[in-house]
Amino acid sequence: KTNIINYFLTARGERYLNPLFGNRLQNLLFDQLTQDKVREIDSVVRNDLKIYFPKVEPTQITTVGSPDSNTIQFSLQYKVKDTNIEDEVVINFEQ
Repeated sequence: KTNIINYFLTARGERYLNPLFGNRLQNLLFDQLTQDKVREIDSVVRNDLKIYFPKVEPTQITTVGSPDSNTIQFSLQYKVKDTNIEDEVVINFEQ
């Protein structure tokens, strides 16, 4: 769980000597949150999980924005393949 949180809090290019590690989730979250943007976020998260966390299978991805407070809440419910482990990661991003 901590590895997933760490990954999604790391922007691509932020990690020294490993510029390909990280994601572009934060950039996507602070564009205007439309249905197309939510689908793009879902796709990016699923693809990143396949690459960096192949045993993690997302069951639900939710993105909720609050324009008044410039806050986005990202929630990922997942299960770990070949185990009975199910968990959720919730990250609040503030601009």
